[in-house]
Amino acid sequence: MSLPNVNITLANGQLGAVLQTADGVVGMVLTGVTEGSITAGVPFLSTSLADAQNQGLTSTNNPFAYREVKEFYDEAAIGAQLYLMLVPDTMKVNQVADKTNTNGAIKLLNFAAGKIRVLGIMTDDTQVYPLGSGLVTTNGINADCYTAIANMQLLANQFFAAQTPLRAVVGGTSYTGSATALTTQTSGSDNRVSCLIGDTVSSSVSDCGAALGLLLGRIASIPVQRKISRVKNGALSNTSAYIGSVAADQYTDTELLFDKGFITFRTFPGKSGFFFSGDATCTATTDDYASLARGRVIDKVQILTYAVFVDEVDNEVLVNADGTLNAGYVKSLEQTISNQVNLIMTANNEISGVQAFIDPAQNVLSTNQINVVLKITPVGYSSDIEIQLGFDNPAA
Repeated sequence: MSLPNVNITLANGQLGAVLQTADGVVGMVLTGVTEGSITAGVPFLSTSLADAQNQGLTSTNNPFAYREVKEFYDEAAIGAQLYLMLVPDTMKVNQVADKTNTNGAIKLLNFAAGKIRVLGIMTDDTQVYPLGSGLVTTNGINADCYTAIANMQLLANQFFAAQTPLRAVVGGTSYTGSATALTTQTSGSDNRVSCLIGDTVSSSVSDCGAALGLLLGRIASIPVQRKISRVKNGALSNTSAYIGSVAADQYTDTELLFDKGFITFRTFPGKSGFFFSGDATCTATTDDYASLARGRVIDKVQILTYAVFVDEVDNEVLVNADGTLNAGYVKSLEQTISNQVNLIMTANNEISGVQAFIDPAQNVLSTNQINVVLKITPVGYSSDIEIQLGFDNPAA
C-alpha cells in the first residue's frame, strides 16, 4: 500500500500534430574526380558552397561540378541540403540513370535514404567523349540523354513503389542548336523526368552543358505546387543565359523547345533577367503529371498518406453484424488523412482541397484489405492570360 497522494499522468498524441516533410531536398550526380575528402563514386551531403569547398571541391580540379554547385547555392539559400556524387568520366549519363548500375544514381539515392525529392544528373561530355569520340547528336542532343530519360523513369518508378517517390531532371548536353532535330518528349510517357536545355555560359556543341544546378536551386527554394517558371518568383540569379551558343534573349526557337517538352530559358519584354520556359516532364500534355509541380504535389501527398496508413497495417478492424466496416472506424480513418493533408497542404495553398472516402461495405473479413480513395484537387495555373484590349467611346 502506498501513501495517499495525487497522481498525474501526461496524455500524449492528443493534439493531432502534423507530419513534417522535407520538400526541397535535391541531389545531383555529376562527372568529377577525387579531391580533398571527396572521393569519386562516394556520395556526400553539402549545405552550402563553403561546405562543399571545405570538403575539397574546387573549381580547379572539378570545374564542371563546382559551377553546378555554385549556381545551386546562388539560387537556393545557404543551408539547403544538396546530396552530391561525382562519377568518373568513364560513366555515361544513361549508365548513371540505369537502376541496375550500383555505382550510378541509385547509390546516391540509397545514401540519402529516401530524402531526395528531385534528382538531377548530367555528364561533362568533353570528358566522357573526348574530342567528340563516340558522341552521337543526331537528334539534337547527346543521344545518351534520351536513354537516360527512359532509365530515370524506371529508377523513379522503383523508388515510387518503395514509398520514397521522386522526380528527376536530365541535363540535355551537347545541344546542337537545332530545335527541329530534337525528339519530341510530349510523345513519351516518362512523367517523372524532365530534360533541361540551356546553360549560363556560351558553348560549342562538344562542350554544351545545362544549368542543372540553377534549376535544382530554384526547386529547393519554392513550395511543391509552385512552377519553376512562375514569373512572380522573380528572375533567376544568373546574369547570362545561352541556348547552345546563342544568347537566350536572341534565340528564336524557344517556343519550339517548349512545344517539344523541354525546359529552357526565356525572357519577357519589359522585365529584366531570365526565367524558365516551363516545367514540363517527358510525357503527353494530357498526362496529369505533365509538369514537375504537379508531380511534386502528388509525391508529397503520397508521403503523407503512407505515413498515416502504415500505422494501420495489421491493425484490428471493427465490423458490424452484417460484416460491413464500423462507421466510427471508417470516419476516423477518413478524418485522419484528410486532416493531415489539409493542415499541411491545403492550409499552405499547395492544393485546393482533399476528399477521402472508404466504402463501409467492403468485406474486410474475407479480403483482409481496406481500399481507400483519396482525391486531390490541385491548384490551377494562369499559364495563358488572354486580354481583350481596345478603345471605348463613352458618348457612343
